[in-house]
Amino acid sequence: MKELIEAAKNEDNLEGLREIHPDLYQQLVEQGFFVKQSDNEIEKVRQRIDDVNYNEEEYYLIINSTMNCNFGCWYCYETHKKNSHISDASLQKIKKFIENTLEKNKKITKYTIQFFGGEPLLDYKKSVLPIMDYAFKKAQQRGIILLLNFTTNGYLISDDMIQDFLKYKVNGFQITLDGNRDEHDKVRFVSKTKGSYDKIVENIKKIVRNKMSVVLRINYTEKNLKELDLVFEDLEDLELEYRSLITFSLNKVWQESNNNLGEKVSTFLSLATNKGFSLPDALLSDRVENSCYADKFNQATINYDGNVYKCNARDFTDENKEGILNDEGVVEWNEKRTFRMEHKLKNKACLECRILPICGRGCSQNMIEHVDKDYCVNDFDEAKKDDIILSMFLSENVEKI
Repeated sequence: MKELIEAAKNEDNLEGLREIHPDLYQQLVEQGFFVKQSDNEIEKVRQRIDDVNYNEEEYYLIINSTMNCNFGCWYCYETHKKNSHISDASLQKIKKFIENTLEKNKKITKYTIQFFGGEPLLDYKKSVLPIMDYAFKKAQQRGIILLLNFTTNGYLISDDMIQDFLKYKVNGFQITLDGNRDEHDKVRFVSKTKGSYDKIVENIKKIVRNKMSVVLRINYTEKNLKELDLVFEDLEDLELEYRSLITFSLNKVWQESNNNLGEKVSTFLSLATNKGFSLPDALLSDRVENSCYADKFNQATINYDGNVYKCNARDFTDENKEGILNDEGVVEWNEKRTFRMEHKLKNKACLECRILPICGRGCSQNMIEHVDKDYCVNDFDEAKKDDIILSMFLSENVEKI
């Protein structure tokens, strides 16, 4: 088939392909591989980006309950602040915000709240638990889907918390390990003589045994990739029926300079699947259909101090602030949010790229940081683009779309 398509392309004779293999030709037309010369493909991508990012049926709220943390990882981009927490007044404003977004957006059918930080569980009883309870009751009243999830280091999770998580139907966690026990405990430790690895791993097991999912994020470097497979030994006692609830996600620490670690990462991920664990679906690489939450109009990141952001992968400074939550529980957005939502598909390199319909120029934060500069979220690497396409093609879920 590949030879047929390449021959038709090289000879500029697509009609000839229709005569030789009409079914294949029709599939390529229906799936958008063959398009009319008159079609404005850029405009179609732009329209699809708007359709996804201005979806009125969903809202995505991130709440930073604190900027404090019980660990001090060397690579963390955030500035941790002691004694930072949601005040009683801010708690009421957040509750009003949840009520307001539900009342003003009658089309909403799904509301997601992600607790972030800092370490959100440091302020669990005072802020996180009341917000979960309030949002859960509001969602029940409206008859909508409420998704509650946490980005946490997992160390502070207790049996009582797990009972709360079950009560409010918490659906997911992202928890990080920094390699095997020895490597992790060099980064995340309670004291010079007490690490955190064993307790975190045990908490992960408790979560999945209660049928809640965990994205197990491994922040890797060249050093901690060595003997990373020892992690599997520490999960060996986990029953097979629960292993699929753990999704391994490997992410290179941004300070790591070695860009040739892909083979080691692939070997580890293959071993993970062989042992019954899950991997992120390659179809998520379609950043148009699965755009970042910060790209969406119906999204806000509310900091403990009432400042509002879109992206939570950058430091929460006044410079990055895109709004403020007022006393009425309404976000007063500034011009940065308007620029983020309206300034799209301006990059020349993106407009000429063959995978624009699945990349969409990357996330809006990348776009903001490269205004008037040519950039590529795939580093202008054609082989990397090929890998994205092939991985999506081979996805087990590709036939479901």
